[in-house]
Amino acid sequence: MPELLGLPYSPWSEKARWALEARAVPYTKKLYQPLLGELGLRKKLGKWRGTVSVPVLTTDDGTVISDSAEIARWADQRGNGPALFPPAQAEAIASAIELSDRGMAAGRALSLIRLLADPQGIDEMVPRKMRKLPGARGIARYGVRRTLRKYRGERDATAARAALASVLDELRGVLAGKPTMLGTFTFADIAATQILCFVEPPAFGLKLGDGTRRSFSDDELRARFGDLVAWRDDVYERHRPRA
Repeated sequence: MPELLGLPYSPWSEKARWALEARAVPYTKKLYQPLLGELGLRKKLGKWRGTVSVPVLTTDDGTVISDSAEIARWADQRGNGPALFPPAQAEAIASAIELSDRGMAAGRALSLIRLLADPQGIDEMVPRKMRKLPGARGIARYGVRRTLRKYRGERDATAARAALASVLDELRGVLAGKPTMLGTFTFADIAATQILCFVEPPAFGLKLGDGTRRSFSDDELRARFGDLVAWRDDVYERHRPRA
């Protein structure tokens, strides 16, 4: 059975999980441990230099797919369910993925900056069995700072929030009050909804501790983009399978 290596709190992993489950493709989940699991991930990907990240899907024939959109494309050729990548919408879906990538990058930076100031959130980054070890919190903070450097994220919360808000304004313009991005549910909706995780996390799909949830949440953006949060919640209720 295909194995998905991912993080339960990651919107990037959520894109892959949602696509697989929307198409009713059976798979198993494997938890990735940042820092501790990086060597194994590099070995799996055959990539010893540069950035590596999850989600990563290993198929039954040993093929390794290391991008959430590509995992979704693979799922779209299997199982049963809504067509996630209808050919006639290819260009529009590609634009939605690009918009999602920009928005999520800004949101990641903003959430990591907040996380550094939240001791409970930092503790939640440590495997539960290791949280009482001396230096565990310091190692977790190092990992968060390393992730900010890894993705060259904004180091200033104001700049990161402005970048995220700009993407959300674009998303609002694309939606123009429609229930889905392209008139019918596609991967464009899966991609776009994940931007909103960094405004207010969804009620289900992501597994977040209280501290991590605080780091993902932004009251200022929630007040400004409440209509988009409501849109995201509606898409989740109508189209996100509850595994």
